[in-house]
Amino acid sequence: MSDTTQFDVGQADEILFSLVTTADGLQDPYSRYAALRDGAPRWRSAAGSIVLTGYQDCMEVLRHPLLGRAESGMDVPATFGRPNRRNDGDSSTMLLLNPPDHTRIRSLVSRAFTPRRVEQMRPEFDALLDPILAELVQRGGGDVMAELAIPFPVAVISELLGVPREGNEHIRPLVRATTALIDPASDDAAIAAGHDAVRGLAVYFWELIESRRTAPDDRLLSALIQVEAEGDRLSPEELIANTILLYAAGFETTSNLIGNGLRLLLTHPDQLQRLRDTPELLPPAVIEMLRHDSPVQLNMRFALEQVELFGEVHPRGTAFVVLQGSGNHDATVYEHPERFDVGRFHRSDAPQPLSFGWGAHHCLGAHLARAEGEIVFSALLDRADELRLADATDRGRSLRYRPSFTLRGLEALPVHIS
Repeated sequence: MSDTTQFDVGQADEILFSLVTTADGLQDPYSRYAALRDGAPRWRSAAGSIVLTGYQDCMEVLRHPLLGRAESGMDVPATFGRPNRRNDGDSSTMLLLNPPDHTRIRSLVSRAFTPRRVEQMRPEFDALLDPILAELVQRGGGDVMAELAIPFPVAVISELLGVPREGNEHIRPLVRATTALIDPASDDAAIAAGHDAVRGLAVYFWELIESRRTAPDDRLLSALIQVEAEGDRLSPEELIANTILLYAAGFETTSNLIGNGLRLLLTHPDQLQRLRDTPELLPPAVIEMLRHDSPVQLNMRFALEQVELFGEVHPRGTAFVVLQGSGNHDATVYEHPERFDVGRFHRSDAPQPLSFGWGAHHCLGAHLARAEGEIVFSALLDRADELRLADATDRGRSLRYRPSFTLRGLEALPVHIS
């Protein structure tokens, strides 16, 4: 299964390995993506996975009805350069399920994330942001990641779910630790820590669920508890697993959208000024942030039965590695994809980026994440006469991304605000 034009499989695999496992690859994946799109847009790796770098190939796999999450007994390439693992099929989270179970669980929670519901809640989100941003502005700036990009999405998802916003700071590091379970370069220690973190989160949320049984509110968690109590659509295991998923996914990727997007604005002052001069560009600017430096770089799909794709028949269990961060920079789809252009999605019919995935597993909170980004950037532009990197002469060169490939986000973002 090869569509290489310059590279053999060994060369393509070597670049992929450097993308996922080296410090340089994690800091700048985009030059390596470009090399792969030119030299190996689609190939079968030595591990047997089909690796995709182009937009159209990625989209076809993400939307294909016969491709989905790994099912019981399938080999999953958990880490590059390490042995495959056998999926034990014991997951209760909709992130790792296929229809009909995925459809059933998703339908129960989707009502809280509809565009209409999100738009109705914008005033509440503004009220949550106000004290967070006011404190940051009063101090003249600080680390945006620690003081804004994480606290605000945590407050939003807590409000939606009905999770206390005070006294639960200890669970945020647990959420961060669980991300190792979806990162292809995680070592055994990180994976073990991730499983420990899941157990810690389960303890916290089960205690919260028990308290909500006796004192329900009008938030999503209480609604899910009611469904579970009725006994025919949501099991106790599904309730706890998907509560953890909703909480973790509700802030981890949105935090990275805010951080990655603000970095782009501060390192492209001409585009920052365009937003100040033309505020109506803000919604398409957030889409461009998602395209240019996606908070999610990798996705995977598996053949749920024998399937013909890309001119070849693939047996059940075939793994497809979707490099959606690469597809977002495909020059056959986006003109001058290396440019950060806040007006790109305002003036053209360019297709939506791959950042939220597509198909059955299209991100449930996509509209919520975009809305949070718009709220944060609008408020920053409104309140800050001056907004710049704390070391403006550095132009962002010293900013470091976390050692994670699948979820791409900054370790810190020191910013001056006046």
